[in-house]
Amino acid sequence: MNYYSFTKFSALVASLLLATTASAQQESQNSLDYSLDTGNVEITPVGETSTIQKDEVEDDEPFLPIFGKEAREKGYELPKSYGINVNYMNIHQNINVKSIQFDGLSFSLPPIINKPMPIAPDMFKIDVRSTRQRSHTETLRLDAWVFPFMNVYGVVGHTKGRSISKVDVGSKNPFVNSFIKGLGDMDGIDFVLKFKGTTYGLGTTFAGGVGNWFGLVDLNYTRTKLNIIDGNIKAFTLAPRVGYRFTLPAVDAIKLPQSKFSLWVGTMYQNVDQNFHGKLSKLSFSPKLQSLINFVNKGDGTFNVKQKMESPWNMLAGFRWEITPSFNIVTEAGFIKRNSFFAALEYRF
Repeated sequence: MNYYSFTKFSALVASLLLATTASAQQESQNSLDYSLDTGNVEITPVGETSTIQKDEVEDDEPFLPIFGKEAREKGYELPKSYGINVNYMNIHQNINVKSIQFDGLSFSLPPIINKPMPIAPDMFKIDVRSTRQRSHTETLRLDAWVFPFMNVYGVVGHTKGRSISKVDVGSKNPFVNSFIKGLGDMDGIDFVLKFKGTTYGLGTTFAGGVGNWFGLVDLNYTRTKLNIIDGNIKAFTLAPRVGYRFTLPAVDAIKLPQSKFSLWVGTMYQNVDQNFHGKLSKLSFSPKLQSLINFVNKGDGTFNVKQKMESPWNMLAGFRWEITPSFNIVTEAGFIKRNSFFAALEYRF
C-alpha cells in the first residue's frame, strides 16, 4: 500500500528489523474497486453515466500512471500520482542467538609475561539464555503510481535501538574458567548492544479489489548501516494484506468533507541478515563483562554474532483514513511473535 514503508529495518547485532509494506492485484467486472493504496477505483455500473467526462479527463492529464487516461475515461477514480510519507516504526521482538564469539584478544601478566599472548577464539564460552530487541525507525518515503495497479517507492531514514541478552560467561579451559569466575558472578549477566544507523531501500506495491474489498502485496529491499558493525544489514520484506473500504459522511459542523476509511488484516515475512561482525571497542558492556573485556582487548578485538528471528512471520492489522485525496493517516499494529507499531502521514499531489 502506498501508505506503508517500514524499514525499517530494519538491523543490529542480536537483532534488527525493519518494517515495510505491500501489494496485490485483482480484476473483476462492473462495480470494481481498486483500493490502490491512496485511492478507490470505482467503475460506473452498466446503464449509468460516468461522473468523469472525457473533456475533464483530457485536461491536465498527468504523465503517470501509464494508462491512467484510459482508466479515467472508463470511469475509474485514481489516486493522485505522487506521494510523500513521513513514517514511524517501533518493533519489539525476541531473538534466538546461536553464538557470540570474540576474536583478536590477547593478555599479558607483567613482569612474568610482557609480550601479549593471543587468545584462541573459542577460549571464552558464552551461552545465551534469551535476547529481547527493540528498535524504532523514522523514514521519509517518496512514491509514484507507475500503472493504475502498481506503485514504486524509495525510502531513507534513521534507525535506533538496543538488544539485551542474558548470558553466562565462562571457558572450557578449567584455569581460565576459574579466573573468569574470580572476577565475580558471570552467570545471567546482561550483554547489551546499543545501535543506530541509516536505513535506505526500494519497494513496489501491487493493489486491486472487488467492490469495497481490496488486496495488497508489498515487496521491498532495504539496507541499514549501523555504527557498531562492519558492512550493511540487508533485509527483504513481503507483506500481503486484505481489507474493506468504507465511505464516511461529511461533518458540516467542523467542515470535514466526505472521506474514505479502510480496515485490513495481513501478515509480514522478513528475511534479515543474521551474522554480525564488528569491533569490541564500539560496544559498551555491563560492568562485570567490561572488566573482563578490558583485560584481554588491546584494541584489535572483534565480535561475531550468529542469530535468527524467533519467527520470520507475524500478523498485521491496521487502518487508513483518507481525509482528503491529498492527505491521509495510516496506523498499523503487528502481533504474534513480533510486536510492532507503525504510523504514517501522507501527502499526495
